Amino acid sequence: MIHMNLIAVAEKNSTIGSVSQHLHVTNVADVERRYKKKYLTVAAVVVAAVLGLSGYLSMNGVPAALDGVFPESYLNLIGAKGSTPTKTAPAGPTAEEIAEQQKALAKARAAMPVREIVKEIKPQALFNNKRTSYNSYLPLEKISFQKTALAQFLSFLNTAAPDDIGFSECVFQAPNYYYLRGIAMKASSQHTLMDRLKAVSKSFQSPIASEAATEVAAFGQFSVPQVRLDAVRGFVPASEVGAEIKALKTLASTHKVQLKGTEKPIVEDFGVYKRYAYQVTSTADFADLLNFLNAFANSPIRMGVSKTDLRFAKKYLVTSMRIEMLVLR
Repeated sequence: MIHMNLIAVAEKNSTIGSVSQHLHVTNVADVERRYKKKYLTVAAVVVAAVLGLSGYLSMNGVPAALDGVFPESYLNLIGAKGSTPTKTAPAGPTAEEIAEQQKALAKARAAMPVREIVKEIKPQALFNNKRTSYNSYLPLEKISFQKTALAQFLSFLNTAAPDDIGFSECVFQAPNYYYLRGIAMKASSQHTLMDRLKAVSKSFQSPIASEAATEVAAFGQFSVPQVRLDAVRGFVPASEVGAEIKALKTLASTHKVQLKGTEKPIVEDFGVYKRYAYQVTSTADFADLLNFLNAFANSPIRMGVSKTDLRFAKKYLVTSMRIEMLVLR
């Protein structure tokens, strides 16, 4: 057994030795050197081809068959031009041309009729100049409306209210809003006043609907019968404000009305003009107050009354009025 093992080992060794004589061993370092040399050769060829092509294109331009193939950035880099000429944006007008155009425009505008110029700037000045509402009035027209509307409303109330109706409050605010509170001795008198108010109001409302009611409560918009927009014809120069106030107080005193609160106005600045507002009070009776307001509406005084509040306090009437004038800067 031992002899057989020795023979097997000897045969195995001889077999391994013979195999080792025919086995090919590869050197990795040599293979890497060969591949690097091959890549460098290919890269050198590519670079040479690119340089040669770039030189050709920069010298001779891009052939028509290859126009559009190469990126524009690449062609700009090598200084090559395409076969299709590049479209350039038209140059803008020169300073001299712009000056000539402005002169021609100014000359054409100077030759335009005034009507055409106004039409171009503000067409409604020619075709829509009908001012039919308070909001469309000019500043002086609003003052004129205020000056005359109050006297007309109080005159109507003086004649329309039955004798057995007493008012605890009467408010009138520009342009034509009113509010009334009071009481009647008879329900029929209350109904008569309500019917008369409805006839002269653009809108009329009353929270009292009872047929037997004697309370008076109503508000609405008074239809001013005689609209005057020329009662105040001009602004008040700043140097004439004192004289205007003096004229107002003199007119009031003539009709037994004393006004308090004409010393310190509230001033609002509108740029071209200012609005002076005076909160004045009086304790004159209704008859004297009405005579004064009627005279005021027909006077040359350049003021309006934007709000009036008449209230009975204890045994006499207290009237508060906001009187306004427009003053030039």
